[in-house]
Formats: sequence, C-alpha cells, structure tokens
Amino acid sequence: DLAFRTGLASDDEVGALSRAFDGMTASLARGRAEVEVRSEQLERVNKELESFSYSVSHDLRSPLRGIDGWSLALLEDYGEDLDPKARGYLETVRTETQRMGRLIDDLLNLSRVGRSEMKLETVDLSALARRVAERLSGALPERKIAFDIEPGLVARGDPRLLEIALANLLDNACKFTAPRPDARIEVGAAREPGAYGAPHGPAFFVRDNGVGFDMEGARNLFGAFQRFHRASEFPGTGIGLATVKRIIARHGGRIRAQSRPGEGAAFHFSLGDMP
Repeated sequence: DLAFRTGLASDDEVGALSRAFDGMTASLARGRAEVEVRSEQLERVNKELESFSYSVSHDLRSPLRGIDGWSLALLEDYGEDLDPKARGYLETVRTETQRMGRLIDDLLNLSRVGRSEMKLETVDLSALARRVAERLSGALPERKIAFDIEPGLVARGDPRLLEIALANLLDNACKFTAPRPDARIEVGAAREPGAYGAPHGPAFFVRDNGVGFDMEGARNLFGAFQRFHRASEFPGTGIGLATVKRIIARHGGRIRAQSRPGEGAAFHFSLGDMP
C-alpha cells in the first residue's frame, strides 16, 4: 500500500527511519503514477499505429489497384492502336504501381514486427532455413542455387519472427547471387566464445558468393530504403534488412555484415539470452 505513511515525528533514529520510509513510499507512488500515465500514452500510440496501418493497407491499396487495373485494361483493349513507346509507358506505370504495392506491404510488415507479441520457445533454425530454402528454390526454378545449411542450429526465440528474418536474409542472398552461374548460400554458426558479439552462445551467419558491396557505407545498410545497387539491377524495396535488424534487436541480439565488391557477403547475427 503505497499510500500508507508511518507518521512518526520523533527526533530519534526511529523518527528518521520513519521519515525515510515515508519519503520512499511517496517516491514509489509518484513513480507508479508516472508509469501508468506512460502506459496509457503508449496504448494510445499503439492504437493510432493500428489505425494508420489499417488506413495504409486499405485506403492506399485501392487507388493503386485501380491504376494497375485500368492500365491493364487500356493495354488489352487498345494495345494494338498504341505505338511501342506508348505501350512501354503503360507497362512502366503498371510496374511502378506494383512496386508501390510491395513497398506498402514491406512497411506494414516492418511495423508489425516491432509491435507483435513474442512467443519464445526453442527454435530449430536449421529446419527454418531449409523450409525457406525450399520455397526460394521452388520460386526460382531457372536458377542453380546450392544451399548449404548446417544441421543442429538451435536458438531461443520467436519462431515466426526468426523465420521472417531468415527469409529476408536468404532472399537477399538469392537476389545478389543472380549473376553467378553456380550460386552458393551457406547458413551456419561460429561457436567460439565471443564470436561476432555473441558472449553467451553461437553467432549464426548467412553467407553467399554474390556480387557483394563496399563496406564503406555499411553503417546505413540496415536502415529502411537503403540500397547499394540500382533497382533495375536488383529489384527490392530496401526494407528487408531493416526488418531483420529489428527482429534481431527484439531478441536482444546484434547483426553485422562483412563484404567486398565481387566477393560475396556474410551477415552474422547473435541472439540474446531469452527467458
């Protein structure tokens, strides 16, 4: 009961202890009141974010679908009357509206990653990585991609969020190995103590033999909309790695990149001690 006060006013040690106790409970009461106010503010902000996400998801998608649909109708109904340049313009309109749709999806996913409740359990990262690799291989039948996934990779975390992180990292590796006739993507762990900032457990990695990038700008690599290559070369919205970083941070871990132009890239990440 933080409203309780001893009320002893004597000048001896008992009185001094009483006044200290009353001051402590008063301070705790003020602190609890401040926490309750902040919790109410946080709840309002979360509700506003939910409302914003709903608005983005529905209100912005509708005109985008309209632009794409009417552009397609124009191509189908009047395409023969248009010269190649005009048809090219309409195809560009469709491409850009579809890209905007993907960008909206990625932004919404990034927002949800930061607000969703985590369900912690022991996770078989090797099985997650194999499942993601199978999906990517099925989606890219024309590619020759060798996935080398170390067995027995286990971590404590939220399986849904960790699958999203691995999906983004492996999709990224597939994208940037596209120019390689024999693409190779590895998933594994460095178990030496303190490896890549993981003092209490293994540091995991996703490594590829793709085009790589210059590490000089790597400090911005995990920010939203950050790109090291033109969209015409490697498509994407520039949000995947920002999503990965947010997931790793929610697990109390860290992520870092290593790369050189033309020599592939490696992403090392650790997961904190989750209860």
